[in-house]
Amino acid sequence: MTYNPHERDEVAERRTRRKAKATQEQTDFQRVCAEPHGRRVLARILAMTGHTLASFTPGDPLATAYREGQRSIGITLQAALINAGDDLPRAILAENVQGDD
Repeated sequence: MTYNPHERDEVAERRTRRKAKATQEQTDFQRVCAEPHGRRVLARILAMTGHTLASFTPGDPLATAYREGQRSIGITLQAALINAGDDLPRAILAENVQGDD
């Protein structure tokens, strides 16, 4: 079956499926972040991606591209956490800072 963007029923059905998928992803993140060990794992993943660091490596375009790829994954994960609501990134960061004591 091909998608017809001019068919109202098909557009409405696709929109409903997208919303259901987004809601499920948000719920999944909320469940993972409901547990301290889930927040710690996500904090480690975000730290490994270097999403807040510069990716430029002078004189080495391949290293820059590699780091930018890592950073892109971190930015995508952080955006998903923000979209999941409940200040999840803030909770992860606060717990991670408290654990450094």
